[in-house]
Amino acid sequence: MISEKQVKKMKLILPTYCKDFKCIADKCRDNCCIGWEIDIDPSTAEFYKNLGGETGERLRSSIAWQDGASFILKGERCPFLSEKNLCDIITTLGESSLCQICRDHPRYFQWYARRKEGGIGLCCEEAARLILTDKNKFTTYEADCDDEGCSDYSNDLYNMLFFARNEIISILENEALSLRDRIFSILVYGEKIQLMADNYDFSTLPITPVRAPECKKADIAAFLESFTALEPIDEGWTEYLKKLISSARQLQGNLTLRHCEADNYLKNLAVYFIWRYFLAGVYDEEILSKVRLTAVSLAMIKLMYLEAELSGSTPDEEKYILLAKNYSKEIEYSRENLDILYDMTYENDSFSIENLLSIL
Repeated sequence: MISEKQVKKMKLILPTYCKDFKCIADKCRDNCCIGWEIDIDPSTAEFYKNLGGETGERLRSSIAWQDGASFILKGERCPFLSEKNLCDIITTLGESSLCQICRDHPRYFQWYARRKEGGIGLCCEEAARLILTDKNKFTTYEADCDDEGCSDYSNDLYNMLFFARNEIISILENEALSLRDRIFSILVYGEKIQLMADNYDFSTLPITPVRAPECKKADIAAFLESFTALEPIDEGWTEYLKKLISSARQLQGNLTLRHCEADNYLKNLAVYFIWRYFLAGVYDEEILSKVRLTAVSLAMIKLMYLEAELSGSTPDEEKYILLAKNYSKEIEYSRENLDILYDMTYENDSFSIENLLSIL
């Protein structure tokens, strides 16, 4: 992990695996140009509006201009997605002519005073591959950035959370501990950090490994039922949830089956969630919910992995990747769903530390 330095020029900080990201275009099995509304930023909309030739005419006839510009989908597909699942805008005008949302996806960013952080989102199949299969310790790299920073937060809280995030990632990557012990350690640590912040104590607190207690039988049915409160993004997700819920008893009896098989994937996912969300707690002062979201996500994805194994075929790496991607698509790409989950980490008994540890 890099240390925080006060520098005059803003820096963009990204996970090292981002260097290897490249869209796999027509090879992707869940194309991001299918099933999503595609809004067009004002500057790109103005460019499209004034573009000459056949491409310009086609663009203007394929855009709804009311209440901000957006592409008029053909069924579920972007009108510029070819039959070969390639983007006609890229092939005719080049990637620089894409609207901002298409240029950025699946990248995400967060702005701080002198630091812009980002990464690649798990909902993209190729991004999920890089995140899950990374065999190295989590590292980042930096580049100069011309963006303006945002400093509408407590600098003392920022420094505290910056230190705490490094501590959390270090414990998640401590292979001398079981995954359960690592998750329990960061949950306990998250409670301490939240309490300190609530009392305006912004001192840096080193993390201490804590052995997870033995827990009673997990309530898997209640845990899975909780996800039915969320708004589905993909129509198939509702049916998939029903399938998981119907398998609750079988999952209950097989939680230790090949227990460590997917632990490295789950560890990488935990680091991903902490890197992406934890430091943003500087804006809403909600710190513990970010840690609990990590534990809830790992528990859910583990059950998804286990159900795939119990359904008849041992999941290979591709299956692990696609299941994690499917979870991300439903949870991370709906602000409403994320907020509901954050609230449930406090209010829902099936999201208790004891129940999460029983699943993990």
